[in-house]
Amino acid sequence: MIGKQKCKMLKEIRQKIADTNEIPYKTHECTHKGPCSGTCPYCESEVRYLEGQLKKRVSLGKPVKIAALCT
Repeated sequence: MIGKQKCKMLKEIRQKIADTNEIPYKTHECTHKGPCSGTCPYCESEVRYLEGQLKKRVSLGKPVKIAALCT
């Protein structure tokens, strides 16, 4: 799997996690030029945002659904 394919797949997974957990979230088109490893600082910031929102849900006693979405 090349970097751009990996990037797209990870964005789709993040969107599913956000949708399932009722987290406001919208991915943006990757504008990285050149060789791509599949992650970049912007993608990592999206991950940190989702992690923070999931932690908030836990602290509010709300359920968090992840496992089945990533398979």
